[in-house]
Amino acid sequence: MATTELSTSGGLFWGNPAYMPRTLWGPWLGTLATLGLVGIAIVVAGVVAHLRPTGPGLELAILGIWQGLVVILTLMLAALSGGLRDVLALRSPRGAPGVYLVAVLLLMLLNAVVSAVQYFTFPQHMYTDLRPFVGFMTGPDWLLALLVIGVGAPLSEELLFRGFLQSALAGSRLGFFGASVISTAMWTALHASYTPFGIAQVFLIGLFFCWLLWRTGSLWVAIFCHALYNSLVVIVLRYVPLPA
Repeated sequence: MATTELSTSGGLFWGNPAYMPRTLWGPWLGTLATLGLVGIAIVVAGVVAHLRPTGPGLELAILGIWQGLVVILTLMLAALSGGLRDVLALRSPRGAPGVYLVAVLLLMLLNAVVSAVQYFTFPQHMYTDLRPFVGFMTGPDWLLALLVIGVGAPLSEELLFRGFLQSALAGSRLGFFGASVISTAMWTALHASYTPFGIAQVFLIGLFFCWLLWRTGSLWVAIFCHALYNSLVVIVLRYVPLPA
C-alpha cells in the first residue's frame, strides 16, 4: 500500500493532482478479482433470469440484482485491502461543492462536442444506441429504469472499475494513465452492444471520469457526473421521441 498522504493542493486545473493509489491488490490479482466479481454477478443474475419469464420489468430487476451484487462484492474486496475510503477513493473532493459544478459543465461540453460529431457523421448510430432505452422509459416500470440506469449503473461501475480496479493497476508500473486506459477499456466492454461510434464515445467519457478522479482524488465526483449523465439521457428519452 502506498504510504504517501493524499495531496491537498490544487484543483481541476491547477496544482498537483490529488489521486494516489492505496491498495494491497496488485495489478494481476486486482484484474482477476474484477473479472471474477463480474462473472459471479452474471451467474447469479442468470440464475434469477431462468426462474421467471422474461419481460421489461424482470430485465430491469435482473440488472438491478447484478448491480447490487457488484457493489456489495466490490466493497468487500476493498475492505480486505485497507478500507473503503482509501482503496476506492471515497473522499470528499477538494473545492466541493464548486468542483461538482465545474465537472458537470465539462462533461456537458465534452458530450455536446462528441454528440455533434456523431450527429453530422453517423446520426443513425446515435438513435440505434438510444433506442433500447426508450422501451424502459416509456413503459410502466420507468421509475425502476431510472433507478437502475441513473443510480445503480453509475454506482456499481464506478466503484468496481474506477475505484477498485483503477487503484490496483495505478500502483504498478502502468501508472495512472496506463491504468486508466485498461480500466476504461474493461468498463467499455460492458457496452459492447453499442455501435462502433457509441463504443468510442463511452470510452472517451470513461477517460474523462478517470481524469476527474486523478485531479480531485475523489471517486464521488465521477459517480455524481456518471449518475447525472445517465439520468438526464433516460429522462429525455421518456419525453422526446426519437426519429423513426
